[in-house]
Amino acid sequence: MDLPTLGVFLLIVAFAALTQTITGFAMGLIIVAATAALDLFSILEVTAIISIISMTNTWLVLRQSRRGINTRLLLFISLGLLPSLAAGFVFLDQFGQRLDHLLKTGLGLMVMTAGLFMMFKPAQWPSASSNPAAICVGFLGGFFGGLYSAAGAPIAYFLYRQPETVATIRLTLLAVFFLSTFSRAMMGAVYGHFTEAVLLKTALALPLVILITMGLQRKLAQIPDQWVRRLVFIILQGVGAWLVIQPLFFA
Repeated sequence: MDLPTLGVFLLIVAFAALTQTITGFAMGLIIVAATAALDLFSILEVTAIISIISMTNTWLVLRQSRRGINTRLLLFISLGLLPSLAAGFVFLDQFGQRLDHLLKTGLGLMVMTAGLFMMFKPAQWPSASSNPAAICVGFLGGFFGGLYSAAGAPIAYFLYRQPETVATIRLTLLAVFFLSTFSRAMMGAVYGHFTEAVLLKTALALPLVILITMGLQRKLAQIPDQWVRRLVFIILQGVGAWLVIQPLFFA
């Protein structure tokens, strides 16, 4: 791994950590999309890295704020998320190398859709969603979490429509991601995804994630959430479009 590649990767990680700390999601999405678009690492490798650094980011935010979590939504989203996360993970493990172009195209479409979700300010529903609805959303997000280590878009959109405070929604979302990334990391350990190269890159990225997350904790109220969303939207649309056209015209 040469220094320019490492430098670009760490810049991506820094921006992703900043975004997730402010908005509550998108770390995995930004890292996997940007590294895939630039051909820095394989999807299999970068998703293993994401599972550790995203888990660390969410734990740092949640360690003093667990009381605000909506435990009912967390429970039923998790019931749908865990089995589909395992299915997505196994699919990537078995077919990741052979279907690389197809996975990149699918990732590009998902990234562009997620970028649109980030720009929405959905009106809250008058009453809380049912338990089966939470399970279904968890199932959808879990598959993408297993496949790309990026479960956020459908779950975030669903939670932001609940009649809850923004703080509760954000903490519940982060709790879902902690469970998702922790579970994925355990699967990665069992399947041998944490190679020496993966562990080295993770060790280099972790201090950066910790510094950014802890440094932003007291300044969240001063950072314009909508400005960050607009910047991420532009980046995700460009990266997503490139991931879709790259296998078609530049393979």
